Amino acid sequence: MVTILRATFGLWLLVVVALADLGFVAHRPSASTWTRTHCGSLNGSQEIPSRWAAEVSSARQPLPLYPRPQMVRGVLAGDMHAWRGSELRDKGSPATWVNLNGMWEWERATSPEPHFGQALADSILVPFPVESCLSGQAPQRSQDIVNKMWYRLTFDIQPGGGRTLLHFGAVDWQTTVFLNREWLGNHTGGYDGFSFDITEKLQTHDNELLVHVFDPSDDGLQPEGKQRVKAISEPAGHQYTPSSGIWQTVWVERVPETYIKELKINQASTTSVSVSVRTGGSGRGHARMPVRVSVVDTQGQAIAHSSGWADEKELITVDVPFASPWSPESPMLYDLLVSMEEDSILGYFGLRTFELGRVVGRVHPLLNGDYTFLIGFLDQSWWPDGQYTAPSDEALEYDLKAAKMFGMNMVRLHQKVNPERWYYHADRHGLVVFQDMVQKNDGATAETIPYFVQDMKSTIAGRGNHPSILQWDIFNELDCVKVFDTPPYDVEGMVDVAQKLDPTRLVDTDSGPPNFWRKADVNDLHVYPGPWLMPSPSEDEYAMVGEFGGGGIAVEGREWVPGGCNSHLELSSAAALAEKYIGWAKLFEKNIHNVSAAVYTQLTDVELECDGFLNYDRSQKLNSAQTRAIREANAAIVSAGRHLQLAGQIAFSLVYSPLR
Repeated sequence: MVTILRATFGLWLLVVVALADLGFVAHRPSASTWTRTHCGSLNGSQEIPSRWAAEVSSARQPLPLYPRPQMVRGVLAGDMHAWRGSELRDKGSPATWVNLNGMWEWERATSPEPHFGQALADSILVPFPVESCLSGQAPQRSQDIVNKMWYRLTFDIQPGGGRTLLHFGAVDWQTTVFLNREWLGNHTGGYDGFSFDITEKLQTHDNELLVHVFDPSDDGLQPEGKQRVKAISEPAGHQYTPSSGIWQTVWVERVPETYIKELKINQASTTSVSVSVRTGGSGRGHARMPVRVSVVDTQGQAIAHSSGWADEKELITVDVPFASPWSPESPMLYDLLVSMEEDSILGYFGLRTFELGRVVGRVHPLLNGDYTFLIGFLDQSWWPDGQYTAPSDEALEYDLKAAKMFGMNMVRLHQKVNPERWYYHADRHGLVVFQDMVQKNDGATAETIPYFVQDMKSTIAGRGNHPSILQWDIFNELDCVKVFDTPPYDVEGMVDVAQKLDPTRLVDTDSGPPNFWRKADVNDLHVYPGPWLMPSPSEDEYAMVGEFGGGGIAVEGREWVPGGCNSHLELSSAAALAEKYIGWAKLFEKNIHNVSAAVYTQLTDVELECDGFLNYDRSQKLNSAQTRAIREANAAIVSAGRHLQLAGQIAFSLVYSPLR
């Protein structure tokens, strides 16, 4: 398999050597062995799957789309105009990858020792977590939860040139993988992807893939976010059903002998993009690998090029002529073609800056040099049918489209790391993302710190190429911050880790409590229900209300447990909810000189939390007139911020200069 780009008279032409299809055939359990279980709390008779859950079946591969839209490998057919649009990023090239989602054998593990060549007792629909109704294996009581399990899939695959990789999008939590009676490796971490080179272990027929998973959920040492084993039998306000096992796409990819393994994109600019390339494979040797980077515009035209070397510290920088920045109003994305002699990758980027500056003498974050008030939802990205896993890509995208529908320009992804395609949709639709680190909510000790640090590093490294992410939020309230009291992993040390890993984004030390540390970039305060208290900026931090709201209405027939809803402020109707929110929005409009961002709790109901603008199944609570009024209230806040900056520029001849 070879894809080569050659320079001819200053133009870059695509030359493709034909690729053989992987010829992959999976031997799966019978579709009849899967049955969707009850999509609702076991303590209530109500079943509330989302409308997308009806499309999920054992006879149809779930989540079939290409899972890594920022690194598309394979045949790039025809001219560059064919690159735009969703087809390539959605489907990838069938010559380079195959999706392993679908029916797998599965059973509770009685031993960590693999029993090769033996069928497992049950089946499961991958990649839905065990506890979800879409897995077909959801436990009926908390005491029935399975924290040690085996997955098995057998398959045939045609031999081909190059290397063959096995990718896991995410598995919660500790994973051990075997192929054809040989150990491939281990992985610890519930939110980051991992891969194995399986080239030397493959055979043409009857490959046996065995995966062992251990997930103690909130009984373990790892960051688990809002997952609680107890919530299965005893659902409660701020704890939800766990999500164990494989919960993101599993896939096989064929690559050249020497291939592009990792791409790092620095897009914190309005004029240029910088790239580093790391290679993998058996053919690397000690030779320096030349790399060519091309920027492609929305018309499919290559508008700029640069070259450099792979596996070097020096970045390859490409100046983008007449560049258009990325913003919520105009989410401009450029294609990025990165090529070596044997391999090429199609990625993308969006140019933007997000830095602290002064507006009328006070510190605010400036997006592309302008004060843009960021008003957004707390998004927990939980589903009544798939738990951690959305039932389809359309469902995954829907939450971001809904945020825009309400006039939000930001989401705070709360204590969860989503699949790559979620961030791809945020990039496309123009939703700023404030990314939380997943917390160790209960039982945090010195022993839990290494797992938190590992997850934070993996999150920043694994999601850092997305232009929509503008800020990392390290801690949430007092969930686990108190145990970080000893260097190098005291609170200040954790900020240093984040800033060194990614100096291009802002850092929020702790979202919620009064900011005692004054270390990073944000003075972030949670105020419920309404923003009756506003934080103030300091000399080197902007002010943000990291959570407010929680106005709740229970909608009959849409509750996780009928009559079990709770919220920070119970309201009588959708009209009351809209009226209350609009009143709170006006407070931010009046305090635009102090506060720069605000996060409303929340986008959707989650189990017994009924304070979303949408029901848990994503059906609407608000009618079109109420939605429009909320959208207009949010637009007024953003407009007020722009007027403040304009007034300051006129009155004081303000010249923007970043603080750091």
